[in-house]
Amino acid sequence: MPLLHAGSSCAAVSLPAGPAPVTPQPSHRDERPGRQPAGAQPSAELEAIIEPMLAAIVRLADADAGTVRVITADGTCYEPVVAVGIPGLASGAPADARSAWCNACSESRDGDSDCVRNDYCGHDERFPITTLGAVCKHIVSVPLRHADTSVGVLNLMFAAERPIPEAMTPLLQATGDLLGMTLDNARLARENLRIRLTNERQMLANEVHDSLAQGLTYMRMRMSLLRDAIRGADELKAHKFWGDVDDTLGNSQRRLRELITYFRSRMDPQGLLHALTETSDRFFDRTGVALEFVNNAPDLCLPPEREIEVFHIVQESLANICRHAHARHAKLLLSRDDAGFLIVVEDDGVGMAADPASADQDDSGHYGVAIMQERARRLGGSVVLKSGPSGARVELRFPEQHAHDEVRS
Repeated sequence: MPLLHAGSSCAAVSLPAGPAPVTPQPSHRDERPGRQPAGAQPSAELEAIIEPMLAAIVRLADADAGTVRVITADGTCYEPVVAVGIPGLASGAPADARSAWCNACSESRDGDSDCVRNDYCGHDERFPITTLGAVCKHIVSVPLRHADTSVGVLNLMFAAERPIPEAMTPLLQATGDLLGMTLDNARLARENLRIRLTNERQMLANEVHDSLAQGLTYMRMRMSLLRDAIRGADELKAHKFWGDVDDTLGNSQRRLRELITYFRSRMDPQGLLHALTETSDRFFDRTGVALEFVNNAPDLCLPPEREIEVFHIVQESLANICRHAHARHAKLLLSRDDAGFLIVVEDDGVGMAADPASADQDDSGHYGVAIMQERARRLGGSVVLKSGPSGARVELRFPEQHAHDEVRS
C-alpha cells in the first residue's frame, strides 16, 4: 500500500476556537488482579531503549511525531509507553499522546473529515495494529512483530500532506520488526525475572522443609515420648528423650544459621568455577584447614539453577569438614568423564562417627546428608559418602545435561 498523506496542515500548539477538544479515551484494560499488558510497564529502562529508536524513526520518515504502543497476547491495545514530538503533551504522559495530537489537528474540528465520521479522533482502540498503512490523513500505523506475533504498534504522525515513497515501506516494516524484537525481549526479561524469583522462593521452601520442618517433626515425636516418660516416672527414658530434643534443637538452630548465610550470599555472578576458586582461596583463613582445589574440567558450563545446587552440595561438604572432621588438609577435585561430571571433597580427619548411608531424619537431626542427596537428585545424579580412619570422602556425580534441562531447551 502506498503511504500517502493528503490533508490540511495542522500541528499548532495553540488551538483556534471550535468544538471541544478530544477527551482521552481509556484503552481496553483487563482489570483482573495480576493481569498486566505484555511490555506495557513504562519502566525507565524500556523508555531509555525505545525513545531514541523512536526519535530516529520519526526523523527517518520525515514525520512530526510518533508513539509506540504495546499489546497483550490477546490483541488488546494499551496506551503508548513512549511518545516523541507530540505538541502540547506534558512530559511523562504518553497516555495522552493521541488526544494531544488530535486536539492540535484541524481535521478533528471538521465534521466532514474521515477521522470524525469514523470516530477515530482520540480512540486508540479503533486504530489497526496488525496492518502497515495509513490510518487517517495524518497517521501511519506500523505493526511491531516478533516471531510472527504482534507485540505492539508504531504510529507516525504527519502535520501536513507529505507523501512517503513506496520504497520506504520495507524499511518501515524492518524497523517495526526491530522494535518488536526489543519489546518482546523486554517482556521475556520480566518473565525470566518472575521465574527466577519463583524458583528462589521454591528453593527456600525446600530448604526449610528439608531441614527445619523435619527437625520440628522429630522434636514433636520426642516430646510426646518425654511426656509419657515423665508421667511414668521413668527418669532414664526422660533424660534420653530430653537429650534427643536438645540435640535436635541445636542442630536446627545451626541449620537455620546456615540457611540465612546461604540465602544472603548469592551465587557468584562469574559462575561456579569462579565461586569454587574463591571458596578454596579463603577456606584456610576462615577455618584453619588447607584446601587444595584441582580443576580437571575447566570447560564446565551449567545452567545457573544447576550451578547453585552443585555449589551448595560442596558448601555442605566443606561445612562438615569444619564441624566434625578435625582435619588439617582437604581436597576439592573437579573432573569429567563420559558419564558426566565428578566432584570429590575429601579430608584427612577422623572420619564420620556413624555410617553415612544410615544418616536420616531420625538420627538426632543429621539432615545434611539427606539435603545433599535431594540436591543431587535434582541434578539427575547421586552423592556417595565414604568414611575411614584416614578421613571422609564425598563424591558427587551428575550428568552434563539433566532430562529436565533437555525439556526446557
